[in-house]
Amino acid sequence: MNILLISIQKNLDIIGLKSLHYYLLKNGYNSFLLHLPNFNPNDDNILKNIKKFIFEISPGFIGTSLMSVEYYNARDLTKYLKSNFKSIPIIWGGAHPTISPEMCLDYADYVCIGEGERTILDLANAVNNNESIKTVNNLCYIENNQIKKNMLYPLIENLDEIPSYDHIPINSFIQEKNGRIVHVDKKVFKKYDKHGGTSYGIMSSRGCPFSCTYCCNNFLSSLYQTKKVRRRSVKNLIFELEKAVNDNLGIEYINFYDDSFLEYNDEYLKEFCESYKERVRKPFIVRAIPIFITRNKIKYLKGAGLAGIGLGLQSGSDRVCKNIYKRKSLKADFLKAARIIKDFNIVSFYDIILDNPFENEEDGLETIQTLIETPKPFFPQIFSLSLYFGTELYERAKKECPEKIEESLKKKYLVYHKSNINNMIRLSVFLNEKFMNKIVYLYQQNPKGIKFRVILFIANLLSSIIFEPLNYFRIIKLLQGRFHARTLRILPNYLKEGLLRYLDQFKGNKKWI
Repeated sequence: MNILLISIQKNLDIIGLKSLHYYLLKNGYNSFLLHLPNFNPNDDNILKNIKKFIFEISPGFIGTSLMSVEYYNARDLTKYLKSNFKSIPIIWGGAHPTISPEMCLDYADYVCIGEGERTILDLANAVNNNESIKTVNNLCYIENNQIKKNMLYPLIENLDEIPSYDHIPINSFIQEKNGRIVHVDKKVFKKYDKHGGTSYGIMSSRGCPFSCTYCCNNFLSSLYQTKKVRRRSVKNLIFELEKAVNDNLGIEYINFYDDSFLEYNDEYLKEFCESYKERVRKPFIVRAIPIFITRNKIKYLKGAGLAGIGLGLQSGSDRVCKNIYKRKSLKADFLKAARIIKDFNIVSFYDIILDNPFENEEDGLETIQTLIETPKPFFPQIFSLSLYFGTELYERAKKECPEKIEESLKKKYLVYHKSNINNMIRLSVFLNEKFMNKIVYLYQQNPKGIKFRVILFIANLLSSIIFEPLNYFRIIKLLQGRFHARTLRILPNYLKEGLLRYLDQFKGNKKWI
């Protein structure tokens, strides 16, 4: 039986859907993976080619995975599919359907809640054997105008049971801008992948030990009543990575998407580092939580090839981190971790959340001061807070400030509100301490005064044309081991995404801070 899985994300590095795709393949089903990064419900040529592709495959069911920002595209795609393929069941899964199944069932026939591997196999078996889908665990659906939710499978404890996937998945296709659907080979993958196919995305674990109020893990830990982090064995992990780099597909980096790679104990990390250094031998990037960073852990990882590490500051205000976000890592933890990272000459990516309706001016100034104290250079990943359905912070905002909730389904989370505080937060990443302290001083004296406005204009001009581009070049150079030629060779792979993020700062947004 043929099965079709559709991605409407812009990026080809879709770990969750690739995992389901290979789970089906391992169990004998002929799964196809279709990328629709250019989906447009108003483009007849795009729709016509999707219809033709599905007609030729004739799948037993169609599945799509989505986050909140992809909801409207998923809705429009599903409406089109249901109007043309009435007998094919359509199933939605992923973060948004898990958190908001009721909303998704307005369009999807079924929604998969939570982890999907066992569910999608049961679903395939049911369709293949002409049995009822309605008994499959984790599914919910509408029956007699009521939403039925089936029992959840327990989380998969042994992640080694889940098959690894190829960098370029077999049976994978992509729709180009002209509407044509083509097979994804090495050339096509390099053309459409975010970093030109040079980065291999992987997860060595599932879960997060914490439950920050703004994060989908906040909902998932409540859903499954656990914050346990499940890990793959080092043997299993290295086997996948070794195969990937030996396939000669141009992989330059390994990118670990774990919520907190450094949550591992020293024994696990030592075993990983020894095997990785011997058998993989590629620079790698991880994400971490500040309180798990120690000098010893970074030393092990640096020796194995650690090139970059992402951390969440989110806010420099301890009040916000403790009382609003309920984070375990505070300002002192972040700065301690950042200094360790700087000591080992590792590229750093720091997350900062703006537009929090529970923050005040003092909180913003504390974030500015924290960033002034943070060792440079680093890559700022600045996000406008999205209040996602089902999270604790969303429920709090509904009660305390419903007028300040922006619709997360349409929100561009890289575009933040234009305010003096937000502006100074961004500038504090690129300008030196003396200059930033002068700007903050003038703001505190008179935020509407001519002196503050003039120096802010000059600061923005210098930052945008000199300091910010220079900062990013220094980061890419550091990531490439300080080799100028190598930096220039790989620079085009980062320019497209980097340019889009750079231009996002100039987009307008409403002001309420």
